Amino acid sequence: MSTPPPPVETAPVETAPIRFGLIGVDSSHALQFTRLLGDGRSGRVTGGTVTSAWRGPTSTDFPPSRDRNDENARALVERGVALRDSPEAVAADVDALLLVSSDVRTRREQFARLADLGKPVYVDTRFAASTADAAEMLRRAESGGTLVLSGSPKRFTPAFRAMMTDAGAIRSLDLIGPLVVQPGHPGLTWYGVHLVDLAVAAFGPDCARVEPDGGGVRLVWRDGRTATLSGPAEWGAWTRGWVQTASGPEEFAIEANEDMLVGLLESVVRACRNGRPNIPPAEILAITGIVVAGTRVLERGIPLDL
Repeated sequence: MSTPPPPVETAPVETAPIRFGLIGVDSSHALQFTRLLGDGRSGRVTGGTVTSAWRGPTSTDFPPSRDRNDENARALVERGVALRDSPEAVAADVDALLLVSSDVRTRREQFARLADLGKPVYVDTRFAASTADAAEMLRRAESGGTLVLSGSPKRFTPAFRAMMTDAGAIRSLDLIGPLVVQPGHPGLTWYGVHLVDLAVAAFGPDCARVEPDGGGVRLVWRDGRTATLSGPAEWGAWTRGWVQTASGPEEFAIEANEDMLVGLLESVVRACRNGRPNIPPAEILAITGIVVAGTRVLERGIPLDL
C-alpha cells in the first residue's frame, strides 16, 4: 500500500478590514476613530479602516460643530479619507457606518437616511434627543434589517469592565464626572450621558425613578439598587466611580483620552463581524429616557417616575 502524500499546507485566508464610513465629521471622535483604526491591519484597533466620510452641515448655534467641522474635514482628507456629498454615497462605498455628528438634534434625521440600507450603523454616545426619536430610529432599523450599535466608550474601558465582573453583587453605584453642557444640550444631554450609560451598563434598563440629589441626580431601579450621578460644570478628564457590594466598597477611574476609545472600537468591529449588537436596544432606550428625565429633574428639582 502506498503512503498518502502529506497534506498541503495553505496560508490562512486574511479577512479584509471592514470599510467604515463617517456620517458627520464635527466630533473629535471622527479623527480619533480614524487614527486608531489606521489601515485596518496595523492600527491600534485592527479589523477596520475609515475610507469615506460625509461632512454634514454645520450646526452654527453649537460650538463643537461650528468650530470643528471644516477643520476636521480637511484633516480627514489629508489622511486619505474620501469626502462624499451625501450619507447615501458614503454608504455605497463602505461596509458599515459611524454616525458621529456631534449635535444630537441631528441624529434622527441623519439616521433615517441610513436605516433602510441594511448596513451596520454605530450611533456615537448620544443616540437621540428624545425617547420617541430613539424608539422610532430602532423601529426603522429593525424594519430595514440594519444592525444598530451604540454606547459610551467609558463602558468598554478595562477599568469599568473589571468592576462589572460580578455586577449582580453591586448594590449601589456613585459616579462623579464632568456635567458640562452645550447650547441645545442641557442637563445630562451633553456629557452627563456618559454617567447614565455607565449606570445602565451596571444595572440594566429597568430604572424606575429619577430623583434630585444635591447638584446631581439619583437613579432608582425597580429592585431597589441606586446610582448617583454628579460632578462639576467644568470640563475635567476623569470620571470616577465607587461601587458598594456585600464585601465592601470598590473604586475605579476612567481618563478621557484617545486610549479610552479602543474598547469601544473593538466592540464595533466585533459586532460588525458577528452581526450582534454591542449593547441591547433596551439599554439604548433606557439611556435616552434617563437623560431626558434627568435633565428635567435638574431643571425643576422634582422627582420623575419612568
